[in-house]
Amino acid sequence: MKLLITSDAHGDMETLLAIMKKHDDRDYHLDAGDMVLPKSFIERHGIITVKGNNDFGLDFPLARILDLGHLKVLLTHGHKEGVKFSLTKLMDLAHQNQVDLCIFGHTHMRYMKREQHSLFINPGAITGQKSYAIYQEGTLTFHTR
Repeated sequence: MKLLITSDAHGDMETLLAIMKKHDDRDYHLDAGDMVLPKSFIERHGIITVKGNNDFGLDFPLARILDLGHLKVLLTHGHKEGVKFSLTKLMDLAHQNQVDLCIFGHTHMRYMKREQHSLFINPGAITGQKSYAIYQEGTLTFHTR
């Protein structure tokens, strides 16, 4: 299974579309919020996302637990969990839900760390650094467009 993982596009549709085109063989596109793009665009492209602190007017959930085959995923933007200050709340939430992957954004900084049995992933930001991640067959790789 191939996951395209993005976050913090902040309206940069051109970069996001180029990344999506490059990885059109993905099984899922998971986005950790702050897309700042129309809901119609998100739904048309089958992006699974959450509401970030800049996604005004969008009615996406703040966090989602996803069952993707053999993977259980927590997807959140991270602003409600205070990830700019500490990952403690996020890690507690991930462990309570016994997830395999915990995907978050908000900081615009790439991050990967295994904590107990959960892999914590922040793909960085589409805006600015144009960073994203691919998770495939248990391996995570960071990319820059």
